[in-house]
Amino acid sequence: MSRMRCGIVTPVGPGHAELFQNDCLPSIQRAIDFGIGPFEEVVLYPMDDTRGEHGRSNRRNAAIRQAQADGIEWLFFCDADDFLAPNAFASFGAVLAEDPTLDAVFGLICTLNDAGEPELREGQPERIDSFEEFLAVDPFVNVIMGHFVRTEVIAAIGFDEAMDTGEDYAYYYRLWRDHHCTKRPEIFYIVRRGAHSTGPRSASGSDWTAAVARLWAETVAANPLWREVGHDGVTARMQVTNPTDLIQQHYLAGTFFEASSLARLPQWVRPGARIVEVGANIGNHVVWYAQHLKPATILPVEPNPAAIALLDANIAANGLDGLIDRRGIGLGAGRDAGRFRAETENADNLGATYLVADPQGGLEVVALDDLLGGEKVDFIKIDAEGMELEVLAGAEKIIARDRPVLWIEVKRENIIPFHQGWARAHGYVLADSAPYVHTMDYFLLPEEHAAFA
Repeated sequence: MSRMRCGIVTPVGPGHAELFQNDCLPSIQRAIDFGIGPFEEVVLYPMDDTRGEHGRSNRRNAAIRQAQADGIEWLFFCDADDFLAPNAFASFGAVLAEDPTLDAVFGLICTLNDAGEPELREGQPERIDSFEEFLAVDPFVNVIMGHFVRTEVIAAIGFDEAMDTGEDYAYYYRLWRDHHCTKRPEIFYIVRRGAHSTGPRSASGSDWTAAVARLWAETVAANPLWREVGHDGVTARMQVTNPTDLIQQHYLAGTFFEASSLARLPQWVRPGARIVEVGANIGNHVVWYAQHLKPATILPVEPNPAAIALLDANIAANGLDGLIDRRGIGLGAGRDAGRFRAETENADNLGATYLVADPQGGLEVVALDDLLGGEKVDFIKIDAEGMELEVLAGAEKIIARDRPVLWIEVKRENIIPFHQGWARAHGYVLADSAPYVHTMDYFLLPEEHAAFA
């Protein structure tokens, strides 16, 4: 490998001059003294912004331009309140020797704890090698500014000077999307938490978190991910379009949403069952049923177009089309036929979308009795966001005739009328339950079958 030069870029913002002189700069010198690895020279680019007139993106961009003019091949970004690890250059050289085509190399996120000792941030992956892997990881445990990057690469991207926070993630996104990047289990950089700069262009950690969460969600929406989700040795493929959505966060972690509740079902739902899923949402339960209950057919009922797009994608990706009765997709379930509109109060909880009666609404609701007619049903799951009693009222004939196993999410305000009223009146007994903040999930068996369950 030919010898190269590396530039160290350090914006020095308001309140950081002393930290730079007393801690950051000595750490850079210690690393140089330890050994500069594949480089023949290390050049420092401390960029003054102690009056807060420019912002760190402006200072970084200015340093990039200067380094490019100086013929510097690689850059490393070391903030003034942080530290360069002593063996940073040697560790980078070892990674680059393995793959000389790399455009950027990141290391582990290492921070100082309350005792001033370095520790690795929990929950971070040790290695990332693709854009999809990068997008699948929460930015807080993904990568961090202390990294090596080819000068020509970062010069083509730069930092958004209009942003006071989150510009780092906006840069990472383009870098990982368009270039050959990796994260390796090396430590290049040690972060001092809570010493962020002050001044007119500064931002707090909470400001960064909010800005980056929004950017992450926008980026994944534009670049949907497929994640492998496993249970009991069986793997499903589930799509992620919003990494901050309650259900899709589980896919990023490799698990099904409500996995512990789903795992209870085989004791009550036998192979060959005909399943109705009211509130199928994006298909979490539908895919699990297909893979673990050996059903004869699954009839999802889902009126929300935003959820249906993901539901269809997840059905297709897991090869379930032959099991799915599609007549309920595009419909809601209720007491009677009617028109409704969908309301989603929290964009990060698509599953909590509820229906509001509206004669001009674009969504159609039908009774399950009318939807299914005389067809036999063995298991009904109802997640109707407060409309559970109306759904049950529209399924009186099915329930009286087939006596299906029931799994019903009940809003707190409906618990007494459901548990003490509906269940008793219809001869159902509680087999199990799962409490949540605003709801209670009930698993119910017809009393005539409960003794044999």
